[in-house]
Amino acid sequence: MAPLARITEVAFTKNEGRFLLEWIAYLRLIGVRNFLIYTNDCDDESPALLERLEELGLVAHRINPTEPGKIIQKTALDDALHHPLVTGADWVLQIDPDEFLCIKTGAGRLDDLIATAPGADIIAVQMRFFGDSGRAKLDDGLVTEQLTRASRKDFAPNGIVKSLARNVAAFDKITANHMPGMPESARVRIFNGGGAEVPAPASGSQRFRVMPEASRSMKFAQLNHYAVRTFADYRAKKYRGTAADNDKKLTLAYWNQRNRNEVEDLAIAPHIPAVKALMAQWLADPVLAARNRRCFEAYAEIVTKAEGLLALPK
Repeated sequence: MAPLARITEVAFTKNEGRFLLEWIAYLRLIGVRNFLIYTNDCDDESPALLERLEELGLVAHRINPTEPGKIIQKTALDDALHHPLVTGADWVLQIDPDEFLCIKTGAGRLDDLIATAPGADIIAVQMRFFGDSGRAKLDDGLVTEQLTRASRKDFAPNGIVKSLARNVAAFDKITANHMPGMPESARVRIFNGGGAEVPAPASGSQRFRVMPEASRSMKFAQLNHYAVRTFADYRAKKYRGTAADNDKKLTLAYWNQRNRNEVEDLAIAPHIPAVKALMAQWLADPVLAARNRRCFEAYAEIVTKAEGLLALPK
């Protein structure tokens, strides 16, 4: 059997502590070996949580404070490009804590997805937007267990992609914008989530944010995007700010567009028992358990403070 690929996840977060453990456990179970996680300007105990996870050998954590005149995301990702966990990786994934890469082939692991795209430099996976599933707010359980209703496959924003990229050192940069940067002259092989190669454009850069309509497929993989969660969580997201400082876009119009509940999607459900078991194993550490609990408490306070921020029309 071929050795499992060395896969590194790079993320930057702000006040996401309540959601981190489930997300890290899930990605670890599907084959992410290393995590490089940046935090900026947090006040929810998530840096302390990540500190403990680093002490336990589960992640690498870097503080990335806001600096005048600098773009927060770019500072972190420029740093990541030269980090040993990235330079030593076979593949690099860059997704956010509200995004879960759901693989629908083999055992549902990243190596199964890679096997569908022999010779690929980039596997571009389309998003599938999930809504509130009729819930006013989340309880303390798993997001992936509570939110099971999603958009139809033909929902236009599902064309947005995030990428699993091989040999990142060959690219100009890692970017937060859906695909690694590459020289205009570069010719790389890009595959979709259905195991098919995406035709190269006639000229110019091959980078794209949205999968060309003729090349769209979620046959083997989709990126479950819990962009709004519930309305209580959406208000909290706007209140606490985002890692990219783009919370101005979190309007009622954005909520109405991305709160999709047309169909039930349980493709990720087979992983839930293993995620719970791994989280329980980690939380047997009393220091981690205490810090995780404080993240939940801090988040509950944010939810309460955000109650008057937006109102759904009656």
